Amino acid sequence: MQVDGCVAFVSGANRGVGACFVKMLLEQGARKVYASARDISVLDDRDPRVVPVALDITNAEQVARAAALASDVNLLVNNAGINRLEPALVATDLNAARAEMEVNYFGTLNMIRAFAPSLRLSGGAIVNMSSILARVALPAMASLCASKAAALRMTEAVRAELAPHGVRVLSILPGAVDTDMSRDFPPPKIPVAEVVDAAFAALRDGNDEVYVGAMAQQIAAGLATDRLAVQLSLARGA
Repeated sequence: MQVDGCVAFVSGANRGVGACFVKMLLEQGARKVYASARDISVLDDRDPRVVPVALDITNAEQVARAAALASDVNLLVNNAGINRLEPALVATDLNAARAEMEVNYFGTLNMIRAFAPSLRLSGGAIVNMSSILARVALPAMASLCASKAAALRMTEAVRAELAPHGVRVLSILPGAVDTDMSRDFPPPKIPVAEVVDAAFAALRDGNDEVYVGAMAQQIAAGLATDRLAVQLSLARGA
């Protein structure tokens, strides 16, 4: 799929990877970009091709309205996500874990279900922004890892469901990215533009599961040979 001339919808477009997706989509010739955030006042809409959309992806009514507004979309970028930075057993309640699952799993599923009908017609693509933590458990972020793992399994199932309709479904799994969400994670961190470039390359080249950065690639390679050793190494480093 070519970015040039596409009509894209980007969730979580107010900062970090989402804002970079909007910027680079415009630079590479997107015809229109729906840029969504809970607070649209923070969005950069100086380019007339940008359509700001107020959206909480956990709100089914808002998602349905967004899909109706953006029925011409042929590229859906599910970037919105949260990280509450909590281990599994230290938290005194489940609020953080529930919030991560609501946004990272159910919110993403809401978006895919709402946009699937128009994407089936256009034969477009879905880019689900994930993390290498969908493949492994980092104890300090246990519930985040669980939510990302659930979203990855869902992505694989949706890929199979939409393949007969000519719709591609991509998983982008970077290591630590240089954003506010990863501000407490030690360097090195991947520049946001590198993540977006990898997603665009995957759209062009046909790769539906992409590991971005040396850390993600090394972990993925290790999982293919000795999963338990990789998990033990991450646990010791926690």
